[in-house]
Amino acid sequence: MSATDRKVNVLLDILISLRSFLKGMWVTATNLVAREKVTLQYPYEKPQVSPRYRGLFYLPFNEKEQRLNCTGCTLCEQACPTKVISMTKLGAGKHGGVSEFNMDLGRCMFCNLCIEACPFDAIYMGSAYELASYDRDASVFRIEDLAQGGKRSVEINIKTISEALAEEEKAKAAKAKAAAEAKSAADAKAASAAEERQAAEKPAASEPAPSASPESPA
Repeated sequence: MSATDRKVNVLLDILISLRSFLKGMWVTATNLVAREKVTLQYPYEKPQVSPRYRGLFYLPFNEKEQRLNCTGCTLCEQACPTKVISMTKLGAGKHGGVSEFNMDLGRCMFCNLCIEACPFDAIYMGSAYELASYDRDASVFRIEDLAQGGKRSVEINIKTISEALAEEEKAKAAKAKAAAEAKSAADAKAASAAEERQAAEKPAASEPAPSASPESPA
């Protein structure tokens, strides 16, 4: 290979390298200026999470019923594989509810099993995601932290459930009283009927037998 050919090859290599360099810079400049920005300056800018995002749990408040939907059935507590949920039941039956509902999210896997197990739509996962803290106890969320409306909703919930339970007990007591009165009236009526039968049978038994007529003399 002659010296001239070597010079041509070196020049060609320089031109190819320069072309590759300019191509890369063009891509960089295009992304720097023309491309839509995807980086958020967190925490000054907040991302818009998906509606199906599994964030902090919340307990819906039923404005019509003036109470939380939770009935204290413990199905969510039983479904949880890491025993995150604990609750204190308030009453039982159709008016039952909870006065305490705690979740230790330090152990939570956000697996959604508690929500799938709930038949009353009483627990959901929301869009809140800023749960980090330097305090270990901050991972424990109580009913005031989870209920929609906070402490005020919890107080209304307890008041509504307590009143419903009191009305239910009052209705049960009235029903029991009415049944007792009806039974007492039925017993009195039966006793009166028995006395009347005995009174009717007594005169017939106490009447003297008719005496035989004397024989006439022959």
